[in-house]
Amino acid sequence: MTHTAMLRMLCLAALFVPVTAAQAQDTHIITDGMDREIELPINTERIVAGFFPFPSAFFIATGSLDHLVAISSDSHHAAERSVFGKIAPGVLELPTNHIEGGVLNAEELLKFNPDVYVTHEGNASIEVAERTGVPTLVLDVLSKGKGNTIQTFANWMDIIGAVTGETTRTGELIDYANQTLANTRAIMGGLDAADRPGALFFARLHEGELKINGPGHFGDFWVTEAGGTNLAGERFPSFSDISMEQVYALDPEVIFITNLSPTLPEDLYENRIPGQDWSHVSAVKNHRVYKIPEGVFQWYVPNGDVPMMLKWSAQKMHPELYADYNFAADLKAYYLRFYDYALTDADVESILNPTF
Repeated sequence: MTHTAMLRMLCLAALFVPVTAAQAQDTHIITDGMDREIELPINTERIVAGFFPFPSAFFIATGSLDHLVAISSDSHHAAERSVFGKIAPGVLELPTNHIEGGVLNAEELLKFNPDVYVTHEGNASIEVAERTGVPTLVLDVLSKGKGNTIQTFANWMDIIGAVTGETTRTGELIDYANQTLANTRAIMGGLDAADRPGALFFARLHEGELKINGPGHFGDFWVTEAGGTNLAGERFPSFSDISMEQVYALDPEVIFITNLSPTLPEDLYENRIPGQDWSHVSAVKNHRVYKIPEGVFQWYVPNGDVPMMLKWSAQKMHPELYADYNFAADLKAYYLRFYDYALTDADVESILNPTF
């Protein structure tokens, strides 16, 4: 083969090399949640999500699903069972085939011709996505915020605003979240230690598994900011196993249960869980066991409803301080303002009393 023929073949081959949108138009630098500088198109139009709280956060930040071209199957399942699927039914039509069994498929990712792939810190898909040449935006979930979900939510809003240009809307959300935290701290600021109920926040609570949140995790933030004392203290790590004997010794006045377990308060009240006897625990005897709500997403983790989770936790922890507060009306106002959706009474009931 002559030198000229080889050059011709190389030029022809170059025509079939995928060109991402970031290479084809003007770009800018976005600092992601792990302080990495990522080059993205100024008009980012094709976003592929790789972890499941992101669609709800993206929707509240932008007011639409525009430019979100694929989501994880976990995101799809969450939207299907929650009010998010009613608010934004288009989320149920988005493809999910780029992630199978939690593993990112590079070939399927490239088929979407994405401007950016979004995931969270420590996820194995980061390396896979970066090998394809697709810009990869990493959001912090726990490593920087250490469970401060208001801070994490605000950071997400700031980054999504920078990517999409929706800075006015995201600025309003950040202000609302920060003001909610400030107001709650003002209400709880006058409490003595003795006035702060001892609580345990269960990330997992079902037959054969009990896991609580210690310092540095979401549950610790919700308990302490809501005017309680996290009985996990420094003795238990941020995501820790606990035995029934340890539960008895701590004897929580309040118990929270996430949606990561199917257990409902009634299961504890009626002692339905094999191998666990809850009948002597104060929170159970006094019917102060609470299942975490699920609105556009599970309220345990960062999501579009973070400010409402703080208000809900506070009024559950201190109902005496919120005697004149109508949480359902406030929730409806939040959804109307930021989702442009009028919750029905049935919607509110399903959010506050999830059965899963």
